[in-house]
Amino acid sequence: MIRQKVLVIGLDGTPASCLFSEMAAHFPNIDRLARGGYFGILRSSDPPITVPAWACMMSGKDPGELGLYGFHYRRPGSYGKRQLVHAGLLPPDMLWHWLGSHGGRAVVLGVPPSYPPPLIHGTSVSCLLTPRGASVVCQPPAVQTLMRNIAPDYRFDIESFRSLSDGALFDQAVAALRARFRLARELARRETWNLFVITDIGTDRVQHGLWKAEGSGGWGEMVRRYYAIIDEEVGEWLAELPDHICVWLVSDHGAQPSHGGVFLNEWLRRRGWLKLRQNLPGATAWNPEAVDWEKTRAWAEGGYAGRVYINVRGREPRGCVDQGDVERICEELREALAKDFFLEDGRNARIRCYRPRELYRDCQALAPDLLVYVDDLRMRVFASLGGEDLYAPGNDFGRDYANHHHDGIFIAYDPRQSGSGWSGVLPITALRQCLEQQLRGGSVVFSTS
Repeated sequence: MIRQKVLVIGLDGTPASCLFSEMAAHFPNIDRLARGGYFGILRSSDPPITVPAWACMMSGKDPGELGLYGFHYRRPGSYGKRQLVHAGLLPPDMLWHWLGSHGGRAVVLGVPPSYPPPLIHGTSVSCLLTPRGASVVCQPPAVQTLMRNIAPDYRFDIESFRSLSDGALFDQAVAALRARFRLARELARRETWNLFVITDIGTDRVQHGLWKAEGSGGWGEMVRRYYAIIDEEVGEWLAELPDHICVWLVSDHGAQPSHGGVFLNEWLRRRGWLKLRQNLPGATAWNPEAVDWEKTRAWAEGGYAGRVYINVRGREPRGCVDQGDVERICEELREALAKDFFLEDGRNARIRCYRPRELYRDCQALAPDLLVYVDDLRMRVFASLGGEDLYAPGNDFGRDYANHHHDGIFIAYDPRQSGSGWSGVLPITALRQCLEQQLRGGSVVFSTS
């Protein structure tokens, strides 16, 4: 039986090191929840990326079990066709579906991936994956009328956030934040709910665009101001909520200063793992048509983490590697990447590689054969080919001052019990179990780790 009401406020990409060190000085409402409850590190998924991390949190499954390894998934039988992840790929036992099967109701607002908005026992509003001009962004559809009336300036994401000026990015993120919380508070008043989950993508966007730390590795003033506005919004909402509601603040992953990125496919080409049909005139965006697949053993997709695929015969359209050789080749690649990826200034790029079976309990869909982290995720991976250098100080998609980190946050406030503050590390997949326990009326007990 569902006995409790739980509010979950998700802040995409919030780093534990910054938030927890500044709560008392800058964020009094968040600090009050943390000191009156429990708080600690919510250890993200592998890779620590918005999609799949939120799905892991709300399903209790890891990325391999979900078959979600990033914002896109590979289509079988193709080297270049990737599809944007959508809500239809989620399992049928997400937390809100479990809640509905036990007689409870949920409001799910902006939790990736939630486009198209899923039909649940309650209300759902789409997320940052919503395409421009989408006709259905809420379920039931009548909620869209409420959105237009209550928050006509509602944004699912901050468009072109990598190219906006500092002031424009900040102003648009703040406007989107206020609209999102305005709609959320109205839904909380109107709807019957046991679980309310809302996420803000603005935290991630302002960090990528405005981190600009003055040599300390910390946020910088504009990002701190954004979190202060979040603190105000949280305080206003808490002031109108009944005292018996449990409140969680969580982030899907953390953040840290960016150190640029490396051209992994170019390294694979130089070492003979990847072959081209002809020489390139210079730095060129990834194009599968330029690759001589009959002679290519491995290639990579880029992102905050790299994904290396072996060109396996029978699995890939023009595979040339026997299935029985995959393990050996992966180990050879892992050793070579760790020891032989030197940048032009002589530095080793400090690469760590993981096989899926080392990270996941199962591997659905087309999992990468190697997951690649560069400089503990301070550097991203570029898929481009043909450049003179293996390193670039920026981002191939535009400005980016922050990269992802495994250490997100959790703050768990339960008015029925007095917390003890710091509570160690909680795996992101364990949050589902904690929320189920609270919804049933139980108290969550954390052990320090």
